[in-house]
Amino acid sequence: MPWVRRRYRGNKAWTEAGDDGSLVLDERGLARLRYKPEDTRTYSVRPSEVHAIEEEAEPRAGSEGAAGERGEAEAEAGEAADGEPAGDDIPALAGLAIHAYTDGASSGNPGPAGIGVVLIFREHKREVSRYLGETTNNVAELTAVLEALRLVKRRDLPVRVHADSSYAIGVLDGSMRPKANRDLVEEIQREMRDFRDLKLVKVSGHAGVEWNERADRLATDAVKKHRKR
Repeated sequence: MPWVRRRYRGNKAWTEAGDDGSLVLDERGLARLRYKPEDTRTYSVRPSEVHAIEEEAEPRAGSEGAAGERGEAEAEAGEAADGEPAGDDIPALAGLAIHAYTDGASSGNPGPAGIGVVLIFREHKREVSRYLGETTNNVAELTAVLEALRLVKRRDLPVRVHADSSYAIGVLDGSMRPKANRDLVEEIQREMRDFRDLKLVKVSGHAGVEWNERADRLATDAVKKHRKR
């Protein structure tokens, strides 16, 4: 069946269509979408979010053309819902990715520690705030990532794990060699291999990134609640 150029959530993509140009739907009533016609990766999307691309007028030479092209490029580059740059991460930009925001907190390092996780997929959200006991901040940061990965059931979908810990991202993506916590790092890396499309995303801590701030609050709340007991 042919793949037809359409617009999905403000981005140009390709959808599977019948000979008459209508969307082909699966047994769940979802359409199949690709971002490049030759790409083997396909995504299931709601047909109500797929729209025809209106014919675009030819730009007038030397006037609105360049500005219009820049405007469209900037619109398609976009940002994540909480203001993080989306870059060229098309699945994240188009709302096809599961986002996990993670943080760990330790009072004393080592000391009473907790983790916070916010898991988001479209309109669905789940939060975790858990006390870990006495441990280091690095262990808490890593444990938050592990908790987030274990919460994800649909490992065939794109997943983006956001963390403000350079240490956690570095030892997990291999750019840093762990001097400690090797067993925990290897456990997380084994978990990571089960995902079809997983990326670790570094965010700035305490910089107003909404869900990162929420994950931080959940982690610190876990420690505070334990102290009150």
